[in-house]
Amino acid sequence: MRPFKRILLKLSGEMLAADTGRGLSGEAIARQVEEIRLAHATGTQMAVVIGAGNLVRGAGPNRHDLPISQQHMDTMGMLATAINCTALKDRLESVGIPAVHMSAFASLPFTVPLDSREAQKMLAGGSVVLFSGGTGLPFFSTDTAAVVRGLQIEAEAVLKATQVDGIYDRHPDEQGAQLLAEVTHEAALAGQLRFMDLAALALAAQHKLTIHVFNAHIAGNLAQAVQDKLQCSRVRS
Repeated sequence: MRPFKRILLKLSGEMLAADTGRGLSGEAIARQVEEIRLAHATGTQMAVVIGAGNLVRGAGPNRHDLPISQQHMDTMGMLATAINCTALKDRLESVGIPAVHMSAFASLPFTVPLDSREAQKMLAGGSVVLFSGGTGLPFFSTDTAAVVRGLQIEAEAVLKATQVDGIYDRHPDEQGAQLLAEVTHEAALAGQLRFMDLAALALAAQHKLTIHVFNAHIAGNLAQAVQDKLQCSRVRS
C-alpha cells in the first residue's frame, strides 16, 4: 500500500447537517473540514464532490416529497450543492487551506467555471478543489458526478464517505448483513449493491476507477484512507 497522489472525495450533504440530516450545522462543517485538513496534510491532492440531500434531494433514493417535476428537483439539488461547497470553502480557508470552488453552472457568484485542466493545476499547487453543480444534467446523482470529476482530474480513486463501515451484501440494518472487504465492479453491479448509484458504478467499472467506501464518522479515517492504510471496503475491476 502507498499513499494516493490524488483522490476525489465524495461527501453527502447530510455530513454537513445536524443529527436531523437537514440544513447546515457549524459543528458538522467544522468536523468535516478538520478531516479534510488532516488528510490534506499527508500531501495527497484532494478534490471534493458534495451532495445536497441536507437541503434538496432530487435524484436518487429518499427524494424530497415536493410537488415538483424530477427535472426541476434535480436542478434545485444541483444548485444547492453550491451552498454546501461555499460553506466548505469558507471554513477550509479559515484554517489555512487554499480552496477553489468550481461549478458546472457558469457565472454562479463566488465560483470559477469548471475546467478539468485548471483543476489539475490547482490540485498540484496544493489547493483543495470543490466541485458543485453535480454533472450539470438532471436525472444523475452526485455519485455519478463524483465518478465523472474523478476521471476528469485523473484521480487514482474515489473515496466515498458513508454512515457505515463500508459495503454490505444487503442493507446494513438487515439481520445477517455481511461487510465486504473487497468486491469487483461487476459483482457490485450484478448484486445491485446500493452503496453508490448504479449509473455511477457502471461508469467507474467502464474506466476501472477504484472506489473506497469508508465510515466518515470516525475521526482520522479520511487521513488513513488517503494513505491507503484504512481497513475499508474497496471496489476494483
